[in-house]
Amino acid sequence: MRVPRIAIITHERDLHAFAVQHRLRERFGVGAHIVETDHFYRSPGLSWTPEGVGVLPGRDGEAVEMAEMDLIWFRRVGNGRTTALPEVTDPDYRDVIFSDSATAAIGMVMAGYRGNVVDHPQAVHLAQSKVLQLRIAHDVGWRLPQTLISQSPERIRAFCEAMGGAAIVKVVGGSSARTAATTVVSKELLADEASLSLAPAIYQELIPGSRHLRVQVFGDRVHAALFEVDELDWRFDLNFPAREYPLPDEVAKNLHEVLRRLDLKMGIFDLKLTDAGEYVWLEINPQGQWLFVEGMTGMPLLESFSTFLYGEATARW
Repeated sequence: MRVPRIAIITHERDLHAFAVQHRLRERFGVGAHIVETDHFYRSPGLSWTPEGVGVLPGRDGEAVEMAEMDLIWFRRVGNGRTTALPEVTDPDYRDVIFSDSATAAIGMVMAGYRGNVVDHPQAVHLAQSKVLQLRIAHDVGWRLPQTLISQSPERIRAFCEAMGGAAIVKVVGGSSARTAATTVVSKELLADEASLSLAPAIYQELIPGSRHLRVQVFGDRVHAALFEVDELDWRFDLNFPAREYPLPDEVAKNLHEVLRRLDLKMGIFDLKLTDAGEYVWLEINPQGQWLFVEGMTGMPLLESFSTFLYGEATARW
C-alpha cells in the first residue's frame, strides 16, 4: 500500500509540527516534511514556474516537490521572533525577506496545487478576521457577548456605560511579535481620548463566570476541555484545573456549521460556559495551539489530529 506524502508549512521552532511529524511516522509510517518559511535561504531554496513546477526547501535539506504531496498542512507562516539570518540586522531588509518567503509559499499553495490542504491559505486568512467570525457566529445562532468595534471615544464610552461598567477590550488583529492580553475596560482607559481613538478595538460585554471551554475540532472529531479559572485571559498562567468536557451534540453541530461557512476543516474554538449553562461564543483560531490542552487534560489530541491528517491525505485514493 502506498504511503501518503505530507508537507507541513510552518515557521521555526513549531512544537506542533515536530510532534505531528513524529506521530505520523510512528503511527502510519509517513515521513512528513517540515517546511520553515523563515528559513527558505537554506539549500535547495524555493523554486516555482507558471508551468506548475513547485519546490520548497525542507527543514532537513530535502527538496519538497509540491506535485508529489498528497496533503499540505498549512500550519502557519510569519514569525516576528525568528532567529533566522542573524547577520541581516536591518529591520526593513528582514521584513522583505521573511514577508516575500511567506507570500511565495502561500502563492504556491494557491496557484495550482492539486492535493488536499488543511486549511487553504485564503480561508485561513479570512477566518482570522474577528469581524467575520462574529458575523458568521451571529448568523449561525450563537449567543454572542454584546459587541462594539470602534475607535470613537463617544461610542465606546456609551457602550461601556450601557454594559454597567462591566466591559472588556481586546485587539482586532494584534501583532505576531507580541501577544496582547484581553483586559477589563478601566476608568483610566475611558478617560484617555488619544488611546481610545488611536486604533479600532473590540469592546464586549463581560460574561461572568469562571468556566472556559477550549474546543478542538479536527474534521468530524470534537474534543472539548473545560478550564476553571477566574482570570479573564487565562493564556498567561496555565496553573488551573482542566479536564475533558462532554460537549452536547447541538453545540458541536453549531461549531461545525461555523467551520463550513468559513470553508475550514479544523478550528480551535474559545467559548464561555455561564453559571446558567449557556454556551457563549468568543472566537475561533483556525490554527490555534492545542498540545498544551493534551498536557493539562490527558486528552489524546496528538493521536486524533495525526489520524485526521492521515485521513485527509488519503481521502482521494
